[in-house]
Amino acid sequence: MASPESPASSASSGSSRSFNPNRPPTLEDLVNHFVASKRSLNTQTVLWRANETVNTSRELLEENASLSAKNSSIRNIIDEQVDALEAVRRGIDVVEAEVQAEFKQILHDLDASFAGLQSTLTVLRDTPVESVLQPPNTPQKHLFDFIDSATVTNLKDSLRACIDRYNEANKSLNDSNDAFDISLDNLHKSLENVPSTPATESNPSPIPELYRDLEEHAREAAQAFQSLVRHYDLCVTALRHTEGGSAAATQATGDAPVPSSSSLAAPPDPITEEERQEMLTVLFKDAREVEDVVSEIRDRGSEMNFLLTHLESHIGSLRNEDAALNAILRLLARLAAQATSHIGMARAFHASWLEDTRPSLMAGIEEWENQRVFYERFDLAYAELLVEIAARRRRHEKAKRKAEEAQRELDRLWNEDLKAREQFTVKQGDFLPLDIWPGLRDEPRRYEVRALVPERKQRRVGSVEG
Repeated sequence: MASPESPASSASSGSSRSFNPNRPPTLEDLVNHFVASKRSLNTQTVLWRANETVNTSRELLEENASLSAKNSSIRNIIDEQVDALEAVRRGIDVVEAEVQAEFKQILHDLDASFAGLQSTLTVLRDTPVESVLQPPNTPQKHLFDFIDSATVTNLKDSLRACIDRYNEANKSLNDSNDAFDISLDNLHKSLENVPSTPATESNPSPIPELYRDLEEHAREAAQAFQSLVRHYDLCVTALRHTEGGSAAATQATGDAPVPSSSSLAAPPDPITEEERQEMLTVLFKDAREVEDVVSEIRDRGSEMNFLLTHLESHIGSLRNEDAALNAILRLLARLAAQATSHIGMARAFHASWLEDTRPSLMAGIEEWENQRVFYERFDLAYAELLVEIAARRRRHEKAKRKAEEAQRELDRLWNEDLKAREQFTVKQGDFLPLDIWPGLRDEPRRYEVRALVPERKQRRVGSVEG
């Protein structure tokens, strides 16, 4: 049309197709163009819808900014809380791993200590007691028969119960960790299912661009409609400068041709025929473009509806993301409460290790080491006992020989004394009265060498001293 905003087109309306530019325009042609121009103004409904679309898109643009910022902030909060929960989970693993490593080492030391004790006990089982140390006609005894095996058994049972308590505590911790892992897995799956519409430098939000396109379409549609209004006013003016034009237009449309603006409602100023012809030339030229302009306005209205659909779809995604992120926050709140119990379980496991399992196992190692050393000393002492028995036997035999020698010497001295007394009695006895010395005719005192046994001890049959 005769405006810089209107696109040129080869298409024309029904009235313009019947117009022959080589003949003078008729009143009928003018009325037909007026009717077509008035009908084209029905596209104002498209503008009303375009205005509503722009207002709606402006609200969505504001909501986009709000939701984008909110969702981005919530995602940062969620990332921090997820990192914190995973740090807690890793911390529990560190505690468990440290305890497990120390437990395995202590258990290895405990097994080594018990194996050493068992080796010593095996030696005691295989070491028979010498027959000289056993009463006659009794079953063969071994050194193991002289130890209190119940001490070893009771300690073994106590340590086994301690290990069972540790395994129960470890199982409870593992159950807690499994529940924690399931919760974290569910959290990550929920995060994966959150609609992702982040706006970044590499992936900016499409909303501002869509809004700019909507505004551009609305502006172009408004300008196109203004060209239709100007064409309509030009048709009204032409009819008013044509004899019988207003009446013909009224008859054709049922309404008198009224300009779009009240400022144009006054009676038109007279114009020359040349000016009128120039006006008609412009009018008929614009008339050929009316249908194209109407199509353009409608196309832009449709495009605006299409863009609004995209905009609403994106906002819908942001709303869904917002709802999903809020659900994640609620899930995180529950996980944070559960994490407290998981931490408490880890603390209980660690406390049980420090206060019960570890001290008990270390005490067991020390006790078994003490028993092993004691029984090894017992075995060594028994070997020394055999040496001592042999030494005592040698000393006894030596003392016995000395005693026998002394007894023989005493017997010789007694016999010598007896013989001397008899000789004295034979030689002088007849001359001495019996009452001069009561012991005159007594035998000499006899001395004996014999073994003395302390009253607190009784000689045993089979004694090493014979």
